[in-house]
Amino acid sequence: MKVSVIVGTKNRAHIIAACLTSIAAAISKSAPGDGEIIVVDNGSTDNTTLVIQNWAATCPVPVHLLFQLSAGLSASRNYAMRVAQGDFFVFTDDDCRLSEDYIHDLLRHDAADTEPVLRGGRVELGDPTDLTLSIKTSPDLRRWCRRLRSAKQDNLGAAIMGCNMALRREVAERIGPFDERIGQGTTIPAVEDTDWIYQAYLAGVTVEYVPDMVVYHHHGRKLQSEGDKLFASYAIGNGALYAKYLFKDSDLCRSFVRDVERSIRQFISGQRNYFLIGNYGFYLHVWLGNCVVGAIRYLRLMVSERLRSWFKPPVRGERRSASVC
Repeated sequence: MKVSVIVGTKNRAHIIAACLTSIAAAISKSAPGDGEIIVVDNGSTDNTTLVIQNWAATCPVPVHLLFQLSAGLSASRNYAMRVAQGDFFVFTDDDCRLSEDYIHDLLRHDAADTEPVLRGGRVELGDPTDLTLSIKTSPDLRRWCRRLRSAKQDNLGAAIMGCNMALRREVAERIGPFDERIGQGTTIPAVEDTDWIYQAYLAGVTVEYVPDMVVYHHHGRKLQSEGDKLFASYAIGNGALYAKYLFKDSDLCRSFVRDVERSIRQFISGQRNYFLIGNYGFYLHVWLGNCVVGAIRYLRLMVSERLRSWFKPPVRGERRSASVC
């Protein structure tokens, strides 16, 4: 099997079929008969399962529907990687749609690689009426690698996005699993992708952004309050990562130090404490406050796990799977 495209989902019956249709089209065009789709349902309570089963019944591409009872996108992705048969893993989200040439562009870039690479591409706004967030539209190719200390000069965390990540199986094995303490569905509700990028960087894997592997993001957020809630979760996640990586590689935490310095300068000068992330405005002091919350949550998780390990072995959630096509 050449390519395994992995999608985690929960209660997205209204949108999952469009996502899967785009994946099937990309596989059929560039890897016909040599790709598979793996969907991991992380505890849906709507009719998501039925929608996937009905859609898969007429799909020419093999579809495997898995059920993950341990909460979180990270756990779902780890389960999918254990089941996947492909030489390449592609990760996207259930509210995204792959461009028809996505697999073609992925294989073309891989053919030119001379080193292990975790690669991601452009993320365009799928619906122009949505807020301009959770996208990445830079036209410039960029690379980060630890031997050049690239994270010292630029923000590695914003290199690529989790809805548009691809790599070879052996590179994923070198990086290791997603941290199941972090990500959607957990108390640290974001940045499982950023954490994996950091793990790749520390493992000596080059992280690359290319503008021609395109995904369209239909995130559905229209209101400022919805954007603020999302960015608060991003900040909590970033705080957790600062706590996790501060003593592993200080370059990964430089963006937090820069934000603190900027906030202090703005406070002293009397400027409005407001900054832009892409085209989206957010209060810097609120961002930093949520970062502190995330750091505390992560440290509490680590302490709690250590205490539990002293008294009893960890218990993992039961998993079951079903092939539907």
